[in-house]
Amino acid sequence: MKLIENPIRLNASLHKMLPYTMRYLFGQHNGTVKTFRLYTLGSVHVHYVEGFSKTDVILTQETRQIKQAEIDFIVDKLFTPEQKAQLKIDDEAKATVEASAKRKLPFKDIVIIELANA
Repeated sequence: MKLIENPIRLNASLHKMLPYTMRYLFGQHNGTVKTFRLYTLGSVHVHYVEGFSKTDVILTQETRQIKQAEIDFIVDKLFTPEQKAQLKIDDEAKATVEASAKRKLPFKDIVIIELANA
């Protein structure tokens, strides 16, 4: 497996890329985001969103379920060993996001990894 960082176009907006997920995580306004990075792991899209109060890694897959090995690989690559103990991994996030959006999302699976910033 290989985690590849993709360049982001200047006009990219998190609310356009992941509208319902960002609204679920950060509310209506996206003003708390400091850093945003986009990665790919094969066909899994990895959105790294660092805010002032928390850091979220959102994994999306359009055609299949995300495997546990892929989640573990991403956690190993993006977080330090000290941070791994504090992670909250929601591998059933798709149902929660769809419930808050009140509609079906175009993804087969969504996983959210959350780390509270100190």
